[in-house]
Amino acid sequence: MVDWTDDRIAALSDSDLKNLLANAERKSVDDLIARCRTELEKRNALKPRKASKPRTELKEFEHAMSVQLADVGKQMAEKYDLSEETAKAKSSGVKGFRAHKLVGSDGQAKLGGLQRAGFVAVDRYISYRRGNDIVSLGVFLPKDQEISEHKFFVIAPQAMLDRSEPVDAIRDNHGQKQSADSGVAFGDLDSAAAAFDKVLAKMAA
Repeated sequence: MVDWTDDRIAALSDSDLKNLLANAERKSVDDLIARCRTELEKRNALKPRKASKPRTELKEFEHAMSVQLADVGKQMAEKYDLSEETAKAKSSGVKGFRAHKLVGSDGQAKLGGLQRAGFVAVDRYISYRRGNDIVSLGVFLPKDQEISEHKFFVIAPQAMLDRSEPVDAIRDNHGQKQSADSGVAFGDLDSAAAAFDKVLAKMAA
């Protein structure tokens, strides 16, 4: 039987060291297992870590907007009952109803289909559904445009908005179906959030 000293273990290649560890584990040689793992951890610690690429200005903007939109969503959820359970209870009898998560699984705004398909630079939104009605608050930036050209949108059924236009009339949706028939564009998030608040108040009434 080989006398596996620390020096001998240290002289092994990575693949040989892993094979030795596997054999030690198979034979339940606890002391050798511990020393192999110690050597592997030492080697992993010495390996240079890949530096993460810094975000571009566009990605920084998208991230900031996603966080801010999610913050609006959290404020609305504290003000109104926007839970999935209530949405389902208030939507009984609606065929194929599926409750919307207000924000994405990562706690930020959801990724819109237009951005996912590569049609636009930024399409992030939060949304709520009750019955057949869907309302959303989002930020939108066409491709190849300056970041300053972004707009905020509230999209909802026409009857719920104070003033509205067909969504296709105020932004290019590249032929994709929208969640509601009308929308309003805003230059700042505060104004858009206030309009979204009004719509949610009508839905939650």
